[in-house]
Amino acid sequence: MALIWLLAPQYSLALLPYGIYSVFHVATYTRSNVIPTIQPNKAPAAGAKPQGNPLADAIGSFVKKYYDASMSVVSALEISLWFRIFGSALLFQSRSWILLCLYTAFLRARFSQSTHVQTSFNSLELYVDSIVSAQNIPQYARNIWEHVKAGVRQFHGLTDLSKYTSGSGVPKKTS
Repeated sequence: MALIWLLAPQYSLALLPYGIYSVFHVATYTRSNVIPTIQPNKAPAAGAKPQGNPLADAIGSFVKKYYDASMSVVSALEISLWFRIFGSALLFQSRSWILLCLYTAFLRARFSQSTHVQTSFNSLELYVDSIVSAQNIPQYARNIWEHVKAGVRQFHGLTDLSKYTSGSGVPKKTS
């Protein structure tokens, strides 16, 4: 996806997920590779409990504490970026339809691999359901939302590669 962002029109919103991922990658790499090289753990005395590095422990607790919340933010940013690209495609901006197709494939792959993305889509669905179910919303808006949900579910079913790779979704030849 980074190569696509390099060649595609620039969206500053696309940098935010990369920035968040980078913080955790650098922290994890520093904790597991840099700190042990600079300050190796001293061999404990016989029968003593091994001492950990306080800086490595602090980085580890930071990653453990903020990782899930950060990945939820990243998934929400990825979904909002799809809507931004969709808006560009509706306005027929340069190469936006190609980018929309590529980013949709990326987001579909993320959905199948990340529980954070699945949770964000479920939250978005519940949020729009609560807005559309209000009394002052016209019936045609509810119908449109139901058609959108049905279309997204149909797209999910058609692009679910696991049913094709497991063999259960591929019909057997009879001849």
